Amino acid sequence: MTKATKRQHNPYVKLTKVLNTIPNGFPEVEDGTHLRVLEWIYEPEEAEIASKLKVITEPAEKIAKRLKMSEEDIAKRLEIMESKGQLRVSKSKSTGEKKYGLLPFVVGIYEEQIHRMDTEFAELFEDYVQKCQGRIMFSKKPAIQRIVPVNSVIKTELEIHPYNQAEQMIKNAKSWGIRDCICKIQQDMIGDPCDYPEKVCLLFSNTKNRYEGSHQTTAITMEESLRILKETEDAGLIHSSMNVEEGHRYICNCCTCCCGVLRGLVEWGQPHAFVKSDYVMHVEEEACIGCGKCNDRCQLNALELVNKKISINDKCIGCGVCAMVCPKDALNLVDRKPKEVKKPPKNIITWMLKRAFNRGINILKLF
Repeated sequence: MTKATKRQHNPYVKLTKVLNTIPNGFPEVEDGTHLRVLEWIYEPEEAEIASKLKVITEPAEKIAKRLKMSEEDIAKRLEIMESKGQLRVSKSKSTGEKKYGLLPFVVGIYEEQIHRMDTEFAELFEDYVQKCQGRIMFSKKPAIQRIVPVNSVIKTELEIHPYNQAEQMIKNAKSWGIRDCICKIQQDMIGDPCDYPEKVCLLFSNTKNRYEGSHQTTAITMEESLRILKETEDAGLIHSSMNVEEGHRYICNCCTCCCGVLRGLVEWGQPHAFVKSDYVMHVEEEACIGCGKCNDRCQLNALELVNKKISINDKCIGCGVCAMVCPKDALNLVDRKPKEVKKPPKNIITWMLKRAFNRGINILKLF
């Protein structure tokens, strides 16, 4: 068998190509580090199965028929893959039947390794992201995530769309969960920890009891979710969520030192790592006393002390965390200029279609 033939039949090569067909992307790197990442996550048989899944979820019976395997065998394998965070799982509200589908690498497979990550994988992942530097994942429109502002510092007369309201996303859900931040864990394992809180990743669902018995997520109440959201704001973390109008299922509470998405812009200069919020910080100069507390809090270096007054530069992403520590309430979020506001796609399907079009890929075969 020639090298080309072996490569063609390598399940990790096949899975790489499939994952890169999903609009989120999973770019190859020259030295094959991407394959080593997948080898850590999947056994060869698991990678083979994953490469043949659809983005939409299907029952084990249908998957078994397409893969020409026994239903009993595929059901056992899918259960194991679910426990390893290797695929998408949905559950019928009426019958309880599980369905399985393909997850994107980010946001998806990588985040689902929260309960399995060790130092080897942390170092592998860091090696991979440093080599691809967000290429494809963060260099194409529409961005995967968008910044969600701190609502309490938005000028009261301004309109706040639902996709800019973290509290409302949480209140509209029926189940809530909390996870450790995989980005912080990964950085800690490679010897580069930060001082921000770690248990900060909020998940929510329209399905009741969604996180009961989860390997990765601890079920909590709505009240606990709102409390954690407030605690992350107080700590100076930046809220972000999926770049869509509706169908939000998580809020990441991020820092520029660990978060893969924020690092996409800060470290690697990827223009579409995320979408800034619809707001930008404004300074009431008469009220500002130049204490610099807000400047110390900003993670993007968007504030500067000029002539004993705070000035805002074009790095401002409209998160609002700086305004929370102003002793004189001199800072407020105001509307960005209309040409700077990027309305998100309606939902995840619209997002995927737009992203696929901009990448020049055909995702229809994955449905």
